[in-house]
Amino acid sequence: MSGSDNINKKERIPGRRFVRRMYLMRILGTLLCFFPILSVLLELHRPMWLLMLLAVNAFIWPTLAFLRARHSPVPLHIEHQNLVFDAAVGGFWIALMACSPLPSVVIATILLSDRLSAGGIKLLRTGALTMALVFLLSWLALGLPVSPEVTQRTMYATLPLIAVYMLALSALTNGIASQLRVKSRKLERIAMMDPLLDIANRRLLEQRVQLELTQLHTQPRQSSLMYIDIDNFKEVNDKFGHKAGDALLVDISRILHVATRNTDTPARMGGDEFVILLPDTPPEEAKNVAQRIMQATAGMELGQEQVFRCTLSIGIASALPEMGSAAAWLKSADDALYKAKRLGKNQIYAH
Repeated sequence: MSGSDNINKKERIPGRRFVRRMYLMRILGTLLCFFPILSVLLELHRPMWLLMLLAVNAFIWPTLAFLRARHSPVPLHIEHQNLVFDAAVGGFWIALMACSPLPSVVIATILLSDRLSAGGIKLLRTGALTMALVFLLSWLALGLPVSPEVTQRTMYATLPLIAVYMLALSALTNGIASQLRVKSRKLERIAMMDPLLDIANRRLLEQRVQLELTQLHTQPRQSSLMYIDIDNFKEVNDKFGHKAGDALLVDISRILHVATRNTDTPARMGGDEFVILLPDTPPEEAKNVAQRIMQATAGMELGQEQVFRCTLSIGIASALPEMGSAAAWLKSADDALYKAKRLGKNQIYAH
């Protein structure tokens, strides 16, 4: 396996991208928290070893957390543990700052917001309880100190944490939301398109047919629905195999794309049946479209020893005022197709 294959395989492990994003946010967060916490600790004359511990938390812990999660077989689970640990450490520093109001509220709010965005209500609840427990134990051990005053230095040290981190969190959230929107559109397209032919499937067609019927009630005009069937298509699969049959369907779908407008909707109903929705198209114009499609398929042949000449049967139905559903219009077009077949196939029938 090549090096690039190894990298791609690692990236496919659930949670790796999340771990990388959290690493960048943790580096930024601990750096910005370092200065207001340091300011308060200095004002309270905390011992040097606590200042050293703060430095470890700010500059070493983010990388340790990243490596711990990245090398785990379940990165997402370990990263959630890291996030709970962050909350616990936050509670510890709030107690050490004697509940200094500005940095304490800002740090607690940021930590809890991160837990909510990263793991939902469950992680938020776990993080909040852990933070509260560690804070309470540490605060009790220190003798319940309270420092209500906020010095100018601490206030200025806290401002970058409020501004920069919130902007970074918003940018990250917006980036994730944009990725989700792109994926959502891709999934919606997959759900609405035929995977083989790259044209609309029955689901999308029925939605657009129903929408057209609704619009016709408020904007009277003539619209047509064309039902198309490949004559004797079973012979293709029997004589030449399913791959040849699929190739023929692909060719037909391309012809439908060329013969129709951007406002039309060519779709595959299933098997070898196609339907085209032709908004604002009277029957005579719909017949002209059908004739262009039949002419384009007339020259198509399969095989050499056993030749299959492709022909189509086409039924066309105009929308009527009494049609209240897509199913009614589709049935009318299907009935027209049936009559075209009864006339001997390779026919166009419109009503």
